[in-house]
Parts: sequence; C-alpha cells; structure tokens
Amino acid sequence: MKICQIAIAIALCGITGAHAATVVVTPGDVGNAPTLNQWYLTNFRDVSTGFTSNTSAAVTTTNARSGNGSVEMSLTNSSGKADYAYTWGFVNGNTLGNLSSLSYDWYRESGSTNSKKQSPALRLLFDADGNSSTTADRGYLIWEQTNQGLGFPDVATDSWVSSNALSGEFWQRRFSPGTTVEDYDVDLAEWAAGANPTGGLVLSGNSAILGIEFGIGSGWDGAFRGFVDNVSYGFGTVPATTFNFEMNGTAVPEPATLALVGLSLLGLAATRRRSA
Repeated sequence: MKICQIAIAIALCGITGAHAATVVVTPGDVGNAPTLNQWYLTNFRDVSTGFTSNTSAAVTTTNARSGNGSVEMSLTNSSGKADYAYTWGFVNGNTLGNLSSLSYDWYRESGSTNSKKQSPALRLLFDADGNSSTTADRGYLIWEQTNQGLGFPDVATDSWVSSNALSGEFWQRRFSPGTTVEDYDVDLAEWAAGANPTGGLVLSGNSAILGIEFGIGSGWDGAFRGFVDNVSYGFGTVPATTFNFEMNGTAVPEPATLALVGLSLLGLAATRRRSA
C-alpha cells in the first residue's frame, strides 16, 4: 500500500510541477518604493502628492477575479496616474528574444468617463543593449488593448478580459531623452529583430527585460475605475510565474491541479480497499 501511495504522490508532483507557478500577492506584500522581486506602487499622482486627482491603487475585495481579491485602480481626472511594478534587474536569460509568455486580466467599469479606448496597460521595462553599465538606453514596451485592432476600437466594459500580450503590438517609451514612439503596430518579434521607428531605441533579442508593470493614467481625460489580476510572465522553458492578487495568503488551486488531487485521492482510496 505504501509503495502505491508514494508512486501516486511522485506522479502528482511530477505533473503539477510542469504547470505555471502561482504567487499570491497580498496588500502586505506591496511596497511603496522600488525593491527587486517585490511588487511596489510607483508613479502615484494623487491630491496627496500635489495633483488634483483622487487616485487609488490597492488590493481590494471589490471585484475579485481568482479568489477574494484583485488590484483596484481609479482616478478622477487627467492629472491622476498609478502603476504597480515588479522588477528583477539583470537576470541571465531574461531577454526580449527569450520571452515565452506574457498575459494579464483587466476590467474597465462602464461608468468611467475617460476615453472608451483606455484600459489598464501592461509594460515591459527594457535595457536595449543588455549591459547594466549603460543606463541611457532604457524604456518601456507598452501593450494596450485598443492597439490590437484596426482603428483603435473601444475596449470591453463591465467584464473581465484575459489578454495574451505575447503576440500583440507594443509601442515604445524611451526614457532618455523622453520620447514616445508613436508606432502602434510593432510586435515583440519585430522589436527583437531590430525594428527602428523614428525616435526609438533599436532593440534586439539580447535586450534585457528588467521587469513588468501595469497601470492607469498619464493624461487620461476623465475619471476611470477598473481592476487588474493574474499578471503572468515567463522566459524560455521555465514555467511562467503568475501573480494572483488576494486579500490573504490562501492561493486558489488551478482547475487542473484540483483534478489531479482528486485523482490521487481516488487512487489512494482504491489502494486501501484492495489491501483491506
């Protein structure tokens, strides 16, 4: 009986180990200053920081996505902005050409009065030459839902949207000098192949990806309220990491994992019956 139980346990571990790792992020896990390998609030523009918008960005239970929480984000006028960022710095293999997964879930409330084309954006922080000693070649590659079709269509409202950004179109924001590259139909493969829109930094497959961000604002004309959850990324053959924002530390098992656990319990029960 014990041998069968051990065999089932080993098989279960081997199967579930191939799935993406889910990391639960609670309010206490979110910092207020840049810290490697920790989510933190940044670019927060609110009445408390000298702006006129009442801005919020926090893990709440208001519109839970996968469990009991998600990141609620809102602003009341065009001066507001808020970003959640997660940076890991220079890590071997974390390059643009090696990026293998990138996705997130987002939600826009229909009561928002800003442009109907705007929803929480997803960003990749890059270093163009992959050299940590040079810092003037950094910026964002930015994914937005409205840029994924002809004519910049309005985005969905009052429903969760799961966006796989890996094969989508990204525009670029260069830090030094501050430049917005207004070319909205370049995908990651094209950026990695050396696409060179006017004013932008030329990237390659070896460009380092230093972190990910999602956020709202920066000139959004009007009020906005929405949510973000299940932010996921992966490089190479390493299983993707998914960040599930929750109010407590209890993770919600993936359906596949639950099914495997059920099968293992059935197997153990059958083993006990045969040995009785």
